[in-house]
Amino acid sequence: MPYDAEATRARIFEAATREFAEHGVAGARVDRIAARAQANKASIYAYFGDKEQLFGAILERKLGELADAVALDPARVPDYVGELFDFHLAHPEVIRLLAHETLRYAEEPVPREDERASHYRAKADALAGAQAAGQVDADLDPRHLVIILTGLVGWYFSTPQVARMLLADPADPAGIAAYRASAVEAARRIIAPATRR
Repeated sequence: MPYDAEATRARIFEAATREFAEHGVAGARVDRIAARAQANKASIYAYFGDKEQLFGAILERKLGELADAVALDPARVPDYVGELFDFHLAHPEVIRLLAHETLRYAEEPVPREDERASHYRAKADALAGAQAAGQVDADLDPRHLVIILTGLVGWYFSTPQVARMLLADPADPAGIAAYRASAVEAARRIIAPATRR
């Protein structure tokens, strides 16, 4: 059977995603990635560069998938929070990768930081426009709103130990649905114009 470069790249990508989600950048091992991917280490370096570059490529793609799947429409902010919750429930590796990025790049710029900052600013600008139109509470800084709204979801998934302490069994489907409903309702209340509260 001839060598399939694309299939090898895909296996490496999948194996590396799991490895980085489990161990972070510092703890990840290229030999484990190669073993999981049934590839040799040389092909990993050839296709992706070093471990840092591989981590950056994985996170970039995963965040791109998130951006494609869940868009912040100021006219439907509560729905955005629910869809964001659903995405992270289906793709728990994304929050783990972001947590490992936080540990690795706490004091220095993350890969492609300018582009990612532009993406977040666009969300804040969209909310600012909705504030000007009276659709979103005008008392809150739209940049803060982006952090608050994503935090309604992100904190639940990034600190499962806290969810476990508060909710007893955060993996229970009924409990997951109840928290999702609470996050959506909290978003609705946060952005509701004062006259509709």
